[in-house]
Amino acid sequence: MGGVLVYTRPPYPWMWYPYLLLSVTDPTSLRYVRSGVHSVIIDAGVHKVFYDMKLQEYPGGHKSWIHKVVSFYYTVKSRVREVYAVIPDYPSDYPHNPVQDNVERTIRNIEYALDNFSNVNWIIPLQGRPNSVKSVADTVERLKQLGLLKSNYVAVAPTCVARSVDFLRRLAFTARQLLRDKRIHMFGVTMRAWDKIDKYIDSTDTITTNFLCRQLFGKMCTTMNEKTVGWKTFLDKLLEKKYLDEDTYRKALSPMYIS
Repeated sequence: MGGVLVYTRPPYPWMWYPYLLLSVTDPTSLRYVRSGVHSVIIDAGVHKVFYDMKLQEYPGGHKSWIHKVVSFYYTVKSRVREVYAVIPDYPSDYPHNPVQDNVERTIRNIEYALDNFSNVNWIIPLQGRPNSVKSVADTVERLKQLGLLKSNYVAVAPTCVARSVDFLRRLAFTARQLLRDKRIHMFGVTMRAWDKIDKYIDSTDTITTNFLCRQLFGKMCTTMNEKTVGWKTFLDKLLEKKYLDEDTYRKALSPMYIS
């Protein structure tokens, strides 16, 4: 099995997958936490808050939202041994809703989360400016100077809307050079970049089933059959790249295992 773990969420709760990505904005995602789940990453809901809702701050303020993430973390932690939570960060790469002071506000959140909830397995987000490797490198140096790189797990951003494979490769390479002793996650990286970054990072996440549906059917999947075909195509890609072993692949497809 390859070294990169791909976190995601199956189309339906009765389907099984070992590496789950759950959003704090969707409490119903707890239905996906089933027997045999190996690891869970709790996403802080950046896409929902800043992309869909077009807000400039988390509802209720950053402290309230961090408490919300912590509460969700402990709920999941009661069911799964290995759980990580992303410290709420601020994106600058959504063209319709950029957050201008995103790095400073993200650092403020990191400091608050680490000071007040040190027992949580935090993933520290490394924010920057759109398409700028240097800005992310500068953030790493600032966090080192401030003594805030306390977690063993970090997440590189901005990557969710980036489609340049060369940029993502340079970003992953730079992150690994600066953080040789850390586990590195990259948010929502396009599948086209996986082969170029997998030697530098430890994990990524994706909602790729939706994009595969567009490739397969020319639209978003709406029926159970379409979603099931999209899910199998996704698992096929993971198996091909050796990001899943054959036993895990069979279990993720097997109605006997997920019933």
